[in-house]
Amino acid sequence: MTMISGLAIVTGASSGIGAELARQLSARGQPVLAIGRRAHRLEELSARAQAAGHAPIHPLDLDVTTEGAALRVRDRVRALGGAAWLVNNAGATRLGPFVNGDPAAQTMLVRLNCESVVALCAAIVPELVARGAGRVLNVASLAAFQPTPGHAVYGATKAFVLSFSESLAAELEGSGVTVTALCPGPVTTEIFDAGAPGVSRRKTPFELSAEDCAAYGIAAAERGDVVAVPTALSKATAQLSRVLPRAAIRRLSARIGLSFLGYGAPPRGARR
Repeated sequence: MTMISGLAIVTGASSGIGAELARQLSARGQPVLAIGRRAHRLEELSARAQAAGHAPIHPLDLDVTTEGAALRVRDRVRALGGAAWLVNNAGATRLGPFVNGDPAAQTMLVRLNCESVVALCAAIVPELVARGAGRVLNVASLAAFQPTPGHAVYGATKAFVLSFSESLAAELEGSGVTVTALCPGPVTTEIFDAGAPGVSRRKTPFELSAEDCAAYGIAAAERGDVVAVPTALSKATAQLSRVLPRAAIRRLSARIGLSFLGYGAPPRGARR
């Protein structure tokens, strides 16, 4: 597919996968609206793009869970000439038994991982449809394919993102707007260290870099893939979840789920 002219909106762009998505889209000539809560990180991203002669990265310091955030994004996008991409990457995780968790923090996971995705799609996708072209890239997770004891709310929110993305893709077929759910396994980002200070975690041998994950997601969106699962191991895991009985999947997830992420004991916390 050829590149669509217009702005790429990237949430959670101050670090990790989001920063890489913004950088790579800018490097290929797509202007970016980089949204995040750490203004200095966004300013640095913008300055590096300018120094490299890439397409501009416009910083927007915004928490996408706040009231009216999606409409603020839409208005900013209109002022910058209109959108071509919507990348819903902002997300959070919280590890540990649900009954021991902070209720407010668990509710915030749903607000960030689910509600902000819906709100931004509702604000931006009709404008993509009106112009007859666009890409929506929603960052889900390999966790979307099975229950995730030890981080129950996170897995459930990513299952929502996957289901919502697939439904939206079917509804938009023939409109010129594609929807892709990116479902990676573990990715090396600061979310683990920042969200679980003092808790030991080993880097897994099959862990993706944020750079490789972002590149895979962009390529998948350009192809119009609806579900994009990087790496052969993650693809096999996703397929296994489709064929094994649900009871078996629950037992496996409870037994090896957190060790798959590199943890020996469940930590607490984390937002990117």
